[in-house]
Amino acid sequence: MPEDNSNEFVVDSADGTGVDDVYDATLDPTASDGDSAATEAAAESATELQSQADQAVADGDYTSAADLRGQAEGQAAQAGSTDMLDGSTSSELQTAADDQQTAAADEQQESTDAASGNYAAAETDAQNAESTTYDADTTAGGSDTSGTAYDEAQNESWANWDQETADQDATTADSYAAAGDTDDAAMYATDASNEQATADNYGVEGQDGNELAETDPSSEVAEAGSDAAEDTAVDTTDAAVDDTADTSVDDSAADDSAA
Repeated sequence: MPEDNSNEFVVDSADGTGVDDVYDATLDPTASDGDSAATEAAAESATELQSQADQAVADGDYTSAADLRGQAEGQAAQAGSTDMLDGSTSSELQTAADDQQTAAADEQQESTDAASGNYAAAETDAQNAESTTYDADTTAGGSDTSGTAYDEAQNESWANWDQETADQDATTADSYAAAGDTDDAAMYATDASNEQATADNYGVEGQDGNELAETDPSSEVAEAGSDAAEDTAVDTTDAAVDDTADTSVDDSAADDSAA
């Protein structure tokens, strides 16, 4: 090896004659530059894909966000660093996307149950949709969009309560009628009819997609582990119950012994 630290190496020939072959081992500078350019391009691509993923999260499109973030992670791996990435991982975003689909199925079932008059089931469906939507938003780091499902659950809750009251009044009316007390029977039958109408109104208002159940989700998703009920902005101005039909009844005049 030369003493001047040059890039020339002396190698003995293979035939053993002692003739030295001199090879120029100068490194090709273009190879290093190419690797550097590829790394920089991968980093720029990862940054752009991350930006697109962030926008998809802001739009509530967690499926697209998961795909974009996955591509960003691949480019970041090529760049040799994940410093340009932020927010939820592709795995977390996929979980959020799956939760979104589950919540959508719950909302469809809620509408079906409400339309059939099964308000108890509709309430449960809406509650499930609210909880799953909140989980999805929290996992993805997006805005809290569970407010509408919460309002739907509230409306179906009132519908279920009025439905049960209507059923009770109808049963009481039948008891009075069987006992020959036509006045009290008619009074309770009227109450049952009024309560049923109220229940049906709330049932319609609570159906997914009804404009009366739409809520502007203005609240931000809190840290994971917080209580969704405390962090969800809820507009309950439409949830006041008109029970005037019940208050007009003087139950003191009724002889419940006949029932």
